[in-house]
Amino acid sequence: MSKDLNVSRLCDVYGALLTEHRRELIREYYDNDLSLAEIAENSGITRQAALCSIKQAENQLYGYEEKIGLAALYRDLEKDLQSLMSDMDSDVQTAKARLQNIIDGLQRQ
Repeated sequence: MSKDLNVSRLCDVYGALLTEHRRELIREYYDNDLSLAEIAENSGITRQAALCSIKQAENQLYGYEEKIGLAALYRDLEKDLQSLMSDMDSDVQTAKARLQNIIDGLQRQ
């Protein structure tokens, strides 16, 4: 099973909506890079149960992002702010205009 590291970021955003057990399995698998066998042993479940729970949690996280879109909004905002920082070094007026566009975009959300 290849790891989609976006799941870790989605868990940062929506993890509180998962059960504590699923959130912990996701964190162990993605953040701590434990194998399914290690997770199963630590949790007292089978490897298959660990895999099923992780897959269910992944599906929940992707579903939340599809409906709510906070992770994408945050990623876009972060990119815009990094670009804005670069603009501030060269042209303050352009940076102010871009900042106003970012603010306007956030208010429309």
